Amino acid sequence: MKSFYSLLFAAILFSSCSGSADSKVPELADEMCGCFDSFEKSLSADAQALMKTVATADNPQTAMMTGISKLKQEDALAFSEKLKSIGVKGSPVAACMENFDKKHSKETTKDKKALMEKLLKAMRDKGNCPAGAAIVSLGLKQGVL
Repeated sequence: MKSFYSLLFAAILFSSCSGSADSKVPELADEMCGCFDSFEKSLSADAQALMKTVATADNPQTAMMTGISKLKQEDALAFSEKLKSIGVKGSPVAACMENFDKKHSKETTKDKKALMEKLLKAMRDKGNCPAGAAIVSLGLKQGVL
């Protein structure tokens, strides 16, 4: 999972200056959410519900660990493997985030953490992006993003 946070951080590595990314938060959030669509659809209903919980939790790490422990053993294993796979180079999510990075490589922001918080809020507000919002929330709370 740590490698995914590194990938996500690299994909959102906007240089600190004028702030052109800050004015594109809804567009950026839509694109990031799109990167997680196929991943989310591949999850069981219980795992999808867990992602929704994690996406809005005050303590996403605790929500994730508690939620995984409540899943059926085979579902928990499958979910954990799918989480690991999203950070693997060449996976659909990783490839999408790499394309996102290429497309937005010239975007800038004055405050990377504040931008990520705005993106998280926009992703949560969409209501149909719990997997992406959960991953961003986990990264922010762990200080990786």
